[in-house]
Amino acid sequence: QLAPDDAWRCPHCKVPQQGTVKLSLWTLPDILIIHLKRFRQVAEQRHKLTTLVRFPLRGLDMAPHVAQRGQPGGQLLGRWAPWQPPLRLPPACPRQHLYDLYAVCNHHGSMQGGHYTAFCCNALDGRWYSYDDSRVEGVREAEVSTRSAYILFYQRRRSAASGTGEPQIAAHRAPTLPRGTAHTCPLHTCAHRAAAPSLRVCTPS
Repeated sequence: QLAPDDAWRCPHCKVPQQGTVKLSLWTLPDILIIHLKRFRQVAEQRHKLTTLVRFPLRGLDMAPHVAQRGQPGGQLLGRWAPWQPPLRLPPACPRQHLYDLYAVCNHHGSMQGGHYTAFCCNALDGRWYSYDDSRVEGVREAEVSTRSAYILFYQRRRSAASGTGEPQIAAHRAPTLPRGTAHTCPLHTCAHRAAAPSLRVCTPS
């Protein structure tokens, strides 16, 4: 809701109103990135916020945040100009509004400096892992939501094609090299011998 000193001037009654600002989305992306506000401005100083934000690992429903022009005027905070044709989108599948978390970027420290870590869900075994520089270890799902969570990465659920309701995190394929060529993973101290194109997973040593 708008503050009294930031009230909205109604074009009909010409009186400032403490209206409520609502933002809606026309379409949803395949990858949804949510950036949590982790600072508070006090005078000329910024203070980091460590409020615990509970976020779902599966089934984040974005349907309440999607608007369509075909809705009645009472559902929207404004009316379309008569020369604008209404945009009538086909009914969306309910699963197109569902997202599953696959990674979390964490920030540890203060506004002046700190350290970044990450929680990532492995696309092959469905388990969560903690990444802290070269250190990788498994974590429980209950440990993913912390006060250090900073950026959340969600992927649209693609269960409509598979016929299941389970989250499906897309697996990324490593670049294909000619047969018999060795390459080194830049993020891990390991080397692979390329053969037929296949899915490769780098395991830290």
